[in-house]
Amino acid sequence: MKYIFIVLLSLLLFNSGFSKDPGDTVEPFVISNYDGNVYDLNNFPESKALIIIFWSTQCPFVQPYNDRINDFVKEYQEKGFVFWGINSNNTEPVSEVMEHTAKNRYVFPMLKDENNVVADLFEATRTPEVFILNKDRVILYHGRIEDNSYAEKVTSKDLKNALDEIFEGKDISVKSTKAFGCTIKRIN
Repeated sequence: MKYIFIVLLSLLLFNSGFSKDPGDTVEPFVISNYDGNVYDLNNFPESKALIIIFWSTQCPFVQPYNDRINDFVKEYQEKGFVFWGINSNNTEPVSEVMEHTAKNRYVFPMLKDENNVVADLFEATRTPEVFILNKDRVILYHGRIEDNSYAEKVTSKDLKNALDEIFEGKDISVKSTKAFGCTIKRIN
């Protein structure tokens, strides 16, 4: 009985959405990506911040963003921000990620996180799930893009608000929001 309780408690804690929090530092990682480039968290380009978005080719909470994410990213790239999409799902092979990326003409790199190593470093659990990092790999914001995947239902533009505050040299007023979406399909 005690063993079953420990297993259930572990499952509850793992699936409850615990992730790295604002103020935490993320360990460096390197991905030799299918696009022929190497992405190194220690050497990302000079920018105001690096935005990591855990993404999916299949999740119904991600798909509504495909129509508008490029415009959003372009706006903030022009302001000096860098974006990396990361696909950590073991159910979405590299070929599917490549096809999805090409089909949607993403203006940011989509990295394939084999064996969910990067998702584990961030303790990310969902797609979409966002982390904003400063140059020292400290998390400034963690959470959702907006409070609804569908543009017409959005009432809070959480990622935009955080990026605007960083751009204006302000402290982020809402550093954490609850990410919603599909679970990341891990190897183990």
